[in-house]
Amino acid sequence: HRMQVLDPVHRIVRLSQDSLPLGARFFVAGSVWDVRSNSHEILQAMRETFDQVGSGQQADLHLRFHVDFTVNNAPCWSKPHFRALDHLYYATYGPCDSMLVDQLSRRVIGSFTPAVAHDRRYWKQTVLPVLLGIVSASIGVTPVHCACVVKSGSGLLLGGESGAGKSTLALSLSRNGFSYLSDDCTYLSRTGTEIRAWGLPTPVKLLPDAVSYFPELVSLDPVLSLNGEWALNVDPTQISNVERCLSCAPRWLVFLERKVDSPPVIKPLSSSEAASRLVADLETMPPIIFDQYEFQLETINRLVDRECWVVQHGLKPEPSARLLAEICGSA
Repeated sequence: HRMQVLDPVHRIVRLSQDSLPLGARFFVAGSVWDVRSNSHEILQAMRETFDQVGSGQQADLHLRFHVDFTVNNAPCWSKPHFRALDHLYYATYGPCDSMLVDQLSRRVIGSFTPAVAHDRRYWKQTVLPVLLGIVSASIGVTPVHCACVVKSGSGLLLGGESGAGKSTLALSLSRNGFSYLSDDCTYLSRTGTEIRAWGLPTPVKLLPDAVSYFPELVSLDPVLSLNGEWALNVDPTQISNVERCLSCAPRWLVFLERKVDSPPVIKPLSSSEAASRLVADLETMPPIIFDQYEFQLETINRLVDRECWVVQHGLKPEPSARLLAEICGSA
């Protein structure tokens, strides 16, 4: 089965550049991706997700995507499968759709069927966000399990365990003077001492009961997410008064903790404790690329050298949003 999965990738290794006549470069979370393909649709999906840049920009990641137009009606699995071996990462999306990531050389190769190449929504919502997560360490990007909203160019990162209410709170804040950046994963880039936070123009995932807070979503049907949860996939700009922002300078870091039937408690959090919470979600690296992991650790250590709090509450999203807006307004 493993050899069957890797066969498409083996074929693309042997392809010459003439077989991939289309090319473009994109700015992705502070990095530059050089992409070549024989598919206009794959490049269009990337244009709808990332900003395109000129060819003069030095590339941090090289990607080669081939579409095998001789394959027809190949099924796409409902859930991708992933395998890692040292610095190599395999992603398979169907029996004829595979991708190989070399985190050491910062190269990605993939072979896809016409059906998958044609599905730009699948690329924008699944393939490209997952790929950014896989390659993040190799291109100097640090993903953190946080939502993020922005006010006057400054970012408020919202951390906490799944179910803490990060997504609904991020949208509620976005109706109270903030802009929406991300709901579950925020990407950090670092140049010297400067840190930038980045989001992707992907839907926000909300639990089905979120319609009680956002009635404009009542007509949506839940879909099964990659993590096995049923969720509503929502374009945040569909919610009234919500505007999207894709980059900011992070200023505040708040960890949410559910505490029902008690008044909200706001406590300062030490930098070391804030760092340990974020590091716990990082993927450790094999020795051959451990320097990439160390770069991510340093980014987190620099991130937490600012205002950090824990907010314990049992409030609904709107009063929680007002509470956090007051914290940021007084800081």
